[in-house]
Amino acid sequence: MKLATKREMNQLDQDAMSQYGIPSLLLMEHAAYGVFCYLMEEHQGKSVTILCGSGNNGGDGLALARILYSFKKVQVQVVLLVEEEKLSSDGKVYYTICEKLGIPIYRYLEEMELVWELIEEAQVLVDAIFGTGLTRPITGSFYKVIEKVNASSAFKVSVDIPSGIHPDTADVLGIAVEADCTLTFQVPKVGQFLYPGIAHIGTLRVVDIGIPKELVSKMSCMHYAIDEDMAKGMLPDRPIRSNKGTYGKVLMIGGQVGMGGAICLASKAVMKVGAGLVTIAVPNALALLTQQKVTEAITLSLPERDGHLDETAATILKEHMMQYSTIGIGPGIGRSGMIQKIMEVVLESDKSIVVDADGLYALKPYLNQLKARKAPIIITPHPGEMSYLSGESIADILAHPVESARSFSERYGIIVVLKIERMIVAVPDGSIYINSRGHSAIAKGGAGDVLTGFITGLLAQNKQPVSAALLGCYLHADTACSLARLKGSYSVLPSDLIEHVGESFKGLENKH
Repeated sequence: MKLATKREMNQLDQDAMSQYGIPSLLLMEHAAYGVFCYLMEEHQGKSVTILCGSGNNGGDGLALARILYSFKKVQVQVVLLVEEEKLSSDGKVYYTICEKLGIPIYRYLEEMELVWELIEEAQVLVDAIFGTGLTRPITGSFYKVIEKVNASSAFKVSVDIPSGIHPDTADVLGIAVEADCTLTFQVPKVGQFLYPGIAHIGTLRVVDIGIPKELVSKMSCMHYAIDEDMAKGMLPDRPIRSNKGTYGKVLMIGGQVGMGGAICLASKAVMKVGAGLVTIAVPNALALLTQQKVTEAITLSLPERDGHLDETAATILKEHMMQYSTIGIGPGIGRSGMIQKIMEVVLESDKSIVVDADGLYALKPYLNQLKARKAPIIITPHPGEMSYLSGESIADILAHPVESARSFSERYGIIVVLKIERMIVAVPDGSIYINSRGHSAIAKGGAGDVLTGFITGLLAQNKQPVSAALLGCYLHADTACSLARLKGSYSVLPSDLIEHVGESFKGLENKH
């Protein structure tokens, strides 16, 4: 699913008007009708108070008031937060209509105390204060109004985007409406899929306002949501005539004494998403553990020193690598200097590679060599690991996750899966994919190892690195959300993701 920036959405509106002759007033009417349909579907019989600002967002609110009044389905009243002359040209049209219809319009600048009462007593509050055009922090009377809105017990519906959320970055511009539902128009906005915007959106619905589908399909776009429709188109084939070799042979390298669980989780996840054969390369001391924990896998026991893989293990690995199509490296491997020699051997191979956890620390000395490598590399850092690799602070990465992931991906020619509340996948061509799902239930040690396994197992099957990263992220998040509904937010374990990912697969297969 495409995600639009403010500039892209404005261009889409302009193209609809200039290329198809669709008047802006008609687009506003369609937008208002979409909100009306939602209110009739979910809140019929409740009174509606609409808060209108100066731009087209306020015009949408006035158009909504006209429709609600004309259909006489509910009691409706408008709170106008600006002088009439500050309304947009289309907004002025609907303001005049509302006035002539006798719709109650309360002017905040003249009736402040009454407006406070209307907000406090409202059943449904419609936020049509600021749309996607807001670029500076909210202050003064608007700040006070949004404070009152957030304190109200009314059900809050935001028109297009919660007022105060930046449509591109998801930043809160001083203060933002905490919506229960957001009805966005034609194409979702990037800022509706990132934090802190996602904490203000509530339920997100997309309203078709009549922009021709040809324009939407041709819309220039670099941001996408990883959703069910995208995921179901990426399922690896499972042909009737096939065997374990058909679905890829994976070599998983990791583990140290005390951290054997990570490589076991990752390896089991590789098999659970459909890979045909998995070999787990671990220090001698972990060989028995891996055989017991992942009974379907082969164990390759390697020389160790002080519980870590010894650098002499690199020679043995080099001899074995030709058997495999895909390599996953990092879970539980530790940060011993000996690991760099193993990473060097892995990078010299012609295999597709997924690097996670401590493997990322061993990868850093080789970053400038990565663009020359022909086989794909996927890395799956959390913000701390991304900080180590990029030199950016964790705070900067969290404040600008899209740009951090994009710039690193473009610079080194690798796929970056940045593990935050909505995982971001950055591709070297500059494209950004943001997971549409995610849940704090899996904010636990081991969840990243499972993600590594999912992506590695999918990569072994479909040989499409971008698709493997995207589908792996979707399955991880979708399974987490399902488990949270089943078990609650506290009791989901990373191993539960492995056990239940089949249900997420089944959901996609049924819609394939």
